[in-house]
Formats: sequence, C-alpha cells, structure tokens
Amino acid sequence: MGLEVVVKDVLSKGESEAEETKREGQQEADAIIARAEHDAQALLEEMREQTIDQIERRKRREEASAHLEVKRRILNAKKGILDELYVQAIKALGRLPEAEREEIIKNLLTSPEGFTRVYSNAQDEPLVRKNTALQYGGTISCTGGVLLENEDGTIVRDLTFDAMLDGVREGSIRRVAEILFE
Repeated sequence: MGLEVVVKDVLSKGESEAEETKREGQQEADAIIARAEHDAQALLEEMREQTIDQIERRKRREEASAHLEVKRRILNAKKGILDELYVQAIKALGRLPEAEREEIIKNLLTSPEGFTRVYSNAQDEPLVRKNTALQYGGTISCTGGVLLENEDGTIVRDLTFDAMLDGVREGSIRRVAEILFE
C-alpha cells in the first residue's frame, strides 16, 4: 500500500499544481485582456480626438476659403461697376460741348513750363492751337485733354481724360481691395 499512497499523493500534488498553474494562467490571460481592452479604448479615444481635430481644421479651412471667395466676388462686382462707370465717364467726356472742352483745355494748359510740344485728339486740335503758344506735335488717340512733351521728348505729362480717369479708377480699385482685405 505504500506505493499507492505515494502515487495518490503525487497525483494529488500534480493536480493541485496543475490547478494552480491553470488559475495563474487564467489570471494572467485576464490581465492581458484587460490591458488590451484599456489600450484599445485609449487608442480609440485618441483616434476620435484626432478625427475631430482634422474635421475642425478642415471646417476652418473651408470657411476661410468660402469667405475669401465671397470677398473675391464682391471685389469683382465692384471692379465691374468701376469699369462700367469708367466707360460711361469716357463717353460723357467725349460728348462734352465745345465750350466746356475749351475751358478744360485752357485749364490743362495753364502751366506748361519746360514743355515745348502739345498733342491732342483731332477733335480738340483747333481748341489746343487756339489756347497755347506751344508747338502742336500732332494728334493722339484719346477721348480729350492734352499730352505735353519737352524739347527732347524725355519728359511727358499725360493730361488726357483717359489717363486722368485711369488714375482715379486705379486708386478706387486699390481702396476697394484695401477695404475688402483688411
């Protein structure tokens, strides 16, 4: 009987150790699963936050882009209005009565110091010749006004209606752009 007791004792001890090993293995597996679930939850939360951040950044970019597009359209509309006003002003200046044209030309020719030649459009040539002692240089393509030139042609003062309106239009477009993009 001594051998049976020893075998029983060894088997009992083996079963007990196997149970302990199984229990420890289950605890370790449960701990690994708990850590994995925790890590997965943390990763999921981090990915959710990153996605929200990406969505917010994209939303801000799209809002800024839409805002710029609206400003661009407004600027283009205002530029279109300015261009139309320019065309209308040029037409109106081209239709000025002769007396008004002569008065304007006289005013433009009041201080021609340093200039020896004057140019104008064909319509204004008689008015220019009548109101200045400067040499008439010829006709130019413009709506009205005069162009003054010094003896050697190195200095030119453009006092044509077209050039003056261009200056006003450019200044207006700059102001509109400054207002829109402040």
